[in-house]
Amino acid sequence: MRHASLKRYLLFAAAAQLLFVTACGSSTNEGSGGNKNDQGAETTVNKQTADEPLGKYESKIEVTTARWLPPSLKFEKGDSIDNNIWYRSYEEELGIKLVNKWSVPQTQWQQKMNVTIASGDIPDILTVNANELKRLVDADMVEDLTAIFDKYASDKTKKVISNDGGNGIKASTFGGKLLALPGVTFTGTGAQMLWIRQDWLKKLNLAEPKTMDDVYKIAEAFANQDPDGNNQKDTIGLGGINKDLNSMMGFFESFHAYPGRWVKDGSGLVYGDIQPGLKPALQKLQEMFKAGLIDPEFAVKDQAKAYELIASNKTGMFYSGEGAVWWPLTDHYKKEKSDWKPYPLISFDDKPASTSGGVPVGNYYVVRKGFKHPEALVKLLNFAVEKQYGPEGRLDAYWYGGENKEINVSAFAAVIISDPLELINIHRGVQASVDAGKYVDNPIADVKHHYDLYQLWLSGKFKDGNEEGQAWSSYKWAGPKGGMNVVSDYVKDNKYLVDEYSGPSTPTMTAKKSTLDKMKQEVFTKIIMGQADIGEYDKFVADWKKLGGDEITTEVNDWYKAKK
Repeated sequence: MRHASLKRYLLFAAAAQLLFVTACGSSTNEGSGGNKNDQGAETTVNKQTADEPLGKYESKIEVTTARWLPPSLKFEKGDSIDNNIWYRSYEEELGIKLVNKWSVPQTQWQQKMNVTIASGDIPDILTVNANELKRLVDADMVEDLTAIFDKYASDKTKKVISNDGGNGIKASTFGGKLLALPGVTFTGTGAQMLWIRQDWLKKLNLAEPKTMDDVYKIAEAFANQDPDGNNQKDTIGLGGINKDLNSMMGFFESFHAYPGRWVKDGSGLVYGDIQPGLKPALQKLQEMFKAGLIDPEFAVKDQAKAYELIASNKTGMFYSGEGAVWWPLTDHYKKEKSDWKPYPLISFDDKPASTSGGVPVGNYYVVRKGFKHPEALVKLLNFAVEKQYGPEGRLDAYWYGGENKEINVSAFAAVIISDPLELINIHRGVQASVDAGKYVDNPIADVKHHYDLYQLWLSGKFKDGNEEGQAWSSYKWAGPKGGMNVVSDYVKDNKYLVDEYSGPSTPTMTAKKSTLDKMKQEVFTKIIMGQADIGEYDKFVADWKKLGGDEITTEVNDWYKAKK
């Protein structure tokens, strides 16, 4: 989905140098009273420059960190995780010499982190997950960044990091203190929608769904009215269902049920697995299973296997996120030229349906308590934000390497975040250009990329099938009626719910959640397949509460109250 900006690195470097010189000149006039040769004024100039969000330290500082190396990581010739464009730029532009205290393969990261935290000897800055953050906070090993972030974060960084509605900052705050910077990432990528084959709808003369009854009727028609035209009853009404049932999240959400999420209920939080909406949803799935409308073998299929029904033209409807246009639909379109359209979730009653997702935070960045330059972390973050969302956009040099751009250079960055609204804003930028009838300049390079593909799709002129598939996919992802349009509307209309719990695994979660999850999957599967009566759901709720669920709920709500 990402596309490299075509602007040259030297242009950006020149702009950054101009910004530095301008800031330096401004500081000189203010701090020296016009006497540029005064030694005291020179000290003031350098101090003020270093205090800027992207200001360079007069005397280079050394900052240690630690890195994990994924197996897919590749480097340009001569580069390494210790020496690459990001690390060189940190030193050249910020005066920060970043040193990897240690680096290990991804498979060894967790073990190494456990040993490092237990030793009490952590690097100056460190990337951690929620559980590791809690351990560090409890051990009083991380620096309070509240005032540091407020002073040193650029306006752009503050905006980007808060574009998730403040959830990341809230998750990083303990006792009123900001003890980490959240590695925020894209909002809405898990938002569920209903994908339906348009050619099958037209062939069977079916209207687009407006109610859940319409969805059931479409499923029945797709299963029984030979939409593939082979004179055999070999199609499924609702496909793509895997054994974990997470592919049915959208169906459950249509019943205002959010399994696996913590949602607000009064002044506290409740777990989605035991909420009332699940019972009628499971009841309906049981009816559909008995009627032959869903895959009879779903209970033994992983997601890839479940999607084979789509690839083999045996289903024309499934629930998924906006990413479904890339997998499994791009290859299916190139092969079959079948058109698909995403629909926002339809409620089973008169209350509007909402979708849900996890807190868009991939990791957290912390500073070792007592480190002399805690602001260095904020400067590194400002640098990454500028390289993504600054005047020059996303430059090739910091994002793609190799002859075929096969090297993910952004993976070398020690500190990086993504604007939670970036993907939504790509769609909105494409929509603005469509409305204007021409490309409207946008700071996000991907807007022009997807707008050009949108126009290519409309032209119908493709050099080969791969280009056609790429144009169709972009059209269905970023276009006016594509998947990101559905996500954008969810966010705009406050129909995208974020999991209210962003804390670490609680003690009871660690001890019992896997058992509770296994019990849920077994009970839900038996109910859907008709091997258990719907009343078994009530027993599941009672068992869930008794076998650890109530303890987990108490622990989660203790965390929730402490965060308020």
